[in-house]
Parts: sequence; structure tokens; C-alpha cells
Amino acid sequence: MKSIFKTAIFSALIGGTALVSVASVAQAGGFSVREQSAEGQGASFAGIAAGGSDLSSMFFNPATITLHEGVQAEGDAAAIFPFSKAKNGINLAPGPLPPGSLGGTNSGNIGKFALVPSNYASFQLNDNLFVGFTANSPFGLVTKGKNRWAGSFHGISSDLFMIQAGPTVGYKVNDMFSVAAAVHGVYSTVELTQNAGAAGEGTLEGKDWGVNYSLGILISPTETTRIGIGYNSATDLKFKGRLKFGLVPALNQRISAELTTPGTLNVGVRQKLGEDFTVLLGFEWADWSKMKNLHAKNATSGATATFVDFSWKDSFYYSIGGEYKLSDDTTLRAGFAYEDSPVPDATRGVRVPDADRYWLSVGASHQVNESLKVSLGYTHIFVNDGKVDLPFTAPPATPGIQATFKQHVDIVSVSGTYKLY
Repeated sequence: MKSIFKTAIFSALIGGTALVSVASVAQAGGFSVREQSAEGQGASFAGIAAGGSDLSSMFFNPATITLHEGVQAEGDAAAIFPFSKAKNGINLAPGPLPPGSLGGTNSGNIGKFALVPSNYASFQLNDNLFVGFTANSPFGLVTKGKNRWAGSFHGISSDLFMIQAGPTVGYKVNDMFSVAAAVHGVYSTVELTQNAGAAGEGTLEGKDWGVNYSLGILISPTETTRIGIGYNSATDLKFKGRLKFGLVPALNQRISAELTTPGTLNVGVRQKLGEDFTVLLGFEWADWSKMKNLHAKNATSGATATFVDFSWKDSFYYSIGGEYKLSDDTTLRAGFAYEDSPVPDATRGVRVPDADRYWLSVGASHQVNESLKVSLGYTHIFVNDGKVDLPFTAPPATPGIQATFKQHVDIVSVSGTYKLY
């Protein structure tokens, strides 16, 4: 029995290490990464906190581990194709000076392709107790514009990477009620570049380790109704690294920078209507308003070396979908979601020109044999124009920027779930 469990955990660990070498990109509000489940994505993540037929709902609600008998392992991968481009960037100068464009009006497509894997394993110890393992990249950001365009003074490239992995323990109190908790070790890196004028290209880089946790409950008031609530905690990070300038090395310095990622609350409902159709409902809240601005401070003097404004607001995600059992082996699904962006107009920048989003998704799952099931999901996200309007600031003298980003996203996800016994 122990060897079977080790095999399941090893499978998740192997997949988890792949996360370290793959860049992730924020395709949910702010820089969160929702693409942790191919099955869930097929319905725009409606009802995901109430569980599904595979393990991936553990990311949104760890209590869903109690839905899965025996020993199982799963791997998911999401291919993300983002587009975000401004063609009308202009710089704003102080006082009566006219606006202009220092380096060009065209940002280029700042969105970059990303492959986001996630991995899960579960083991049923007895009728009531379940343990498991997850490896995910819950937050990430990869954007890169042209080195010289009007917005480069506020940001050229942004690369925020985060991986978390850890154990889950779930307890099935009875047929109606289950609870669970998870603890994750977190590793994160950041690299930000921008045009620093006469000093050349400025680069901020750092890394840190952290810890967070997840809690969940699962309620089944009837045989046809299931309700899930999951909470993923905030993560406090204190990056340590360097701030470097390409043309003036004398300005290089060691820095530290604190960043707190938001906690998220997920609520999901699954309601069966007849033998073949299930209605799915979902809600997510993320407390971005508690996120600290990124102050990079000199490690020796404590003076602020540079600053990234994250004066954001809480975000909300509403989803509705459905599943249709086409046969004993095949299930079809679809869903729609509306996402209220955490980025307000006043502080929207060229690094994250995020705006409200509308998700349309389709997907399917197929039971290949008694042990193996595969799922596919496709999503197109309609993103509102990201209008950036930041004023001239000093010191240091930084030209203002006005630009409008045209944006959309396509996502394709696939997963495989294997039941060892």
C-alpha cells in the first residue's frame, strides 16, 4: 500500500518540477492564474469548488478530495495565447509642454505564450480519511513590450513566477459533510525591466520562499445537490535581490521588496436536473485591496529605490455552466463567466493593463478505460480595452503615458487522471 501511495506522490512531484521551468502568465484578474483544471475550464470554472469527476478541484477547495476513492494521480496542462497591444501610446510632459512619443506609439504584443501545468494525487486511507498532494502555479505574469516605445518608461518586461506544493488532508464526517486543509511551500521569483533614461535599462530581480494554506468544506444536502466553499490564503513574500542599471553600474544596489498575494474565496454549486444534466454555478472573491505596493528598498539604507503601484481593488468572478452526460463514458460541458478586474482606471499601467473579462468555454471528458480518463477544455476571453492614463511624475522624472490596449485571450487545456485502484 505504501509503495502505491509513493508512486502517486512521485507522479505529482515529477509534474510539479516541470512548473519550475515553464513561465506562467496571468489569465485571471490581476496576475492570478486560474487555469488549474481542464475539466473546470470547460465550464468557465462554474461549480468547480463543489468538485467534479477528477482531482483538479482540490486547488479551489481541498475538501473535494473526499469525493475520490482509492489512489489516483492527475496531470493538467493549459496552453495560453494572450494578445494585448497598444498602437496609440503618447508621453505626457509637465506643464504646458506638448505631448509626444519617445520611442514610438506601438507597444507590440506584450502578451506572451505560456504553458501552465498542475498536478494532483489522492489516497484514501479509510472510509473517512483522505490524504493528497498538489503542485500548482497560482500566480504569475509574463509580459514584454518593445524596448523603446512611449510606455517603456513605466515598464518593458514583467516576469513574476510562483510555484506552490504541499499535502492535503480531508475528512469525510458523513455522507453530507466533509472538511479539509492543505499547507503549501511556496517559491517565487520576480524580474522587472524598464527604460531608465540616461541610466539605460533598469532591472529589478529577486526571489523568496513562503508558506500559505487552504481550507475547504463540502456539503451535500441532497443526493442531487452539492455545495463547496474553499479558501486559499494570502502569501507574504519578501524578495531579496538586486536593482541594476545597464549604462550606470555605479547605481546598482542590493534591494528587498515585499509583496503580498491576495487570498481567494471560492463558492461552487452543482445541481443535477434529471439523470443526464447538471447545472453549475460559481463565485470567486479575491482580496487584492490588501495587496501591498511593491516598494524595492536599498538593503543597506532602507531608502526606497523604486516602486510599483498596486493600489488595486477586490475582484469578483461569477460563472454559470452545465454538464451533459452524453453516454456512460463521455460528458460534455460549457460555461460563461464575467470577471470584474481588480485594476482600477486610475492606476492601470503598461505592465498589467487588465480590464473586465467575459469568458466563453466548452469542454468534454471521456473515460478511456476503467483506470484512465481524459478531459479537454477551450476558452476564449473577451477583454475590455485597457486604457492607461498615468501622469508625469518626479523625482525621478518619468514621462506620463496615455495608451489603449486591445486585448483577448485563447486557452486550451488537457488533463489525464489515472486511478491506480
